[in-house]
Amino acid sequence: MTTARTNAPQSADTTTDAVEIPWYDLIDDPEPPEDGMQQEDTIHDVMSILKARYENHPDVLLSGQTNVIYNSEVPGSYVAPDGFVVFGLETDSKLIKWERRSYRIDEWGPTPAFVLEVASESTALRDLGEKREIYAEMGAQEYWRLDKRREYYGEPLVGERLVDGEYVRFELHTEANGDVWSRSEVLGVDFYYRVEDDGRGEFLVRDSLTGEWLNTLGTERTLRQDAEARAQAAEARNRELQAELERLRQGEE
Repeated sequence: MTTARTNAPQSADTTTDAVEIPWYDLIDDPEPPEDGMQQEDTIHDVMSILKARYENHPDVLLSGQTNVIYNSEVPGSYVAPDGFVVFGLETDSKLIKWERRSYRIDEWGPTPAFVLEVASESTALRDLGEKREIYAEMGAQEYWRLDKRREYYGEPLVGERLVDGEYVRFELHTEANGDVWSRSEVLGVDFYYRVEDDGRGEFLVRDSLTGEWLNTLGTERTLRQDAEARAQAAEARNRELQAELERLRQGEE
């Protein structure tokens, strides 16, 4: 279905046809909730870690708080996850982000394999109910919910996978130090919830295969730049030593 938008009035002897605009091109960008600060750090950190992991994969799209159009034939069929990951794109994800405000499943193909919601007081009930049903209907393979405060969802960390159209929880593990974690199969990472000494909860992400703790995109780029700078400095020092050795040989002759 489309919504008609007419052009500015024309002179009496001219006519113009209405321009048909699809309903999904008329919806507004998602607005953060009033208590969005409760979500902000967790959304940023988790999605930045995943962006670092898939930075060089053009067939992978990651986005946060972006509209996902899951049925373009039915007006209003859209949802805005706090974060999502799409695999197997045939179009470079950078091009999609350049050309579109929203991700439309029947335009680009794959359904998000991973969707994320982060708790706040104003959004928790919808995350636990309506959004969960939408993600299952959409066919999102995994649905994850994170609650740093442990009060809006009633638990800090829940991951679910889609089985026969219904979400089934992943196993939760508890370490001796109190860390709680669960494994995402589609991402190949473990999400950890840790209570710091000051009593506040934090989320960390670990590579399931290597056991390596993963960094945010900014930290990862800084580490790479530092490593490249050290390598260049070592190479320059090696050239100096080689030149010095050559001068000494020539002096001996």
